[in-house]
Amino acid sequence: MLSFCVHAQNFPTKAIKVVVGFAPGGGSDFVARTLAQDLGATIGQQVIVDNKVGVGGGVAARFVSAAEPDGYTLLLGSAANFVINPLLSKNLPYDTSDFVPVAAIARFSYALLVRKDLALRSVADLIAFAKQNPEQLTIGSAGNGSNTHIVATAFLFATGTRMRHIPYKGTAPALTDLMGGTIDVLFDSTPTVYAMINGGSLRALAVTGPEREAVLSELPSLAELGLKSFNASNWFAVFAPRKTAPEIISKLNAAVQKTLSLPKVKKLYIDSGNQPIPGSASDLDQLVKSETALYKTLLSNAKITLD
Repeated sequence: MLSFCVHAQNFPTKAIKVVVGFAPGGGSDFVARTLAQDLGATIGQQVIVDNKVGVGGGVAARFVSAAEPDGYTLLLGSAANFVINPLLSKNLPYDTSDFVPVAAIARFSYALLVRKDLALRSVADLIAFAKQNPEQLTIGSAGNGSNTHIVATAFLFATGTRMRHIPYKGTAPALTDLMGGTIDVLFDSTPTVYAMINGGSLRALAVTGPEREAVLSELPSLAELGLKSFNASNWFAVFAPRKTAPEIISKLNAAVQKTLSLPKVKKLYIDSGNQPIPGSASDLDQLVKSETALYKTLLSNAKITLD
């Protein structure tokens, strides 16, 4: 017990690894590397990003869950890893109970996109047309049970509308078909599409967060347009293996909070369409629990299942 306490007190004494379940260059990788480059200076040791790709982030989660609970191997997780996938699948290569929360990092919303030649020019027009013409409009997603499918379903439930769902194998082909006019509507993440919206190659009607996004300041939020309780977003957070000492979790969380407060880190996140979300490990735990309850109801009502 004494050696354990001394170990926690001296932490960290070597490099810390943040494992990301997706390839370099993607949204989660950007969030991890933006954090890592200044977290290292804050905590006094190098912070390395390690990409372990596969099974929608499952390979990375399984790797971290089996790591020593010493604070040196961490996971960059998301709502998909810790909320949505556990509700949709009984065969995940990891168990969320094998982790403890460290700190939330950033949250992003989605943009409500429509094909450029669609005559409907506002969210009100879209809702009115969809109510008068059930299932005439098509709405794409990255596949059954994907984040974009769930956001789309939440929107249809909130507005009392029906559109014909077209699932794709990923967001990229769905976005290609939207731009080509094959589908009518698509929700996609703000970090992915904001530059194309601002550049004029995509047309958007609103964003799904509680307020306007800095990178899309001309677009209203759905809440602003009257869907007051509508708030659809995804988030990234750091998790550690279960049994990691509370003292180590506290040190890691404090270092993350200090890093997120740095003006240059804030700017990098905001300029990329992400919003920093500082808070305690308990705040992250509560976020996972509250969203699990919310999505459990939505997925059950919508009868959404994985492909």
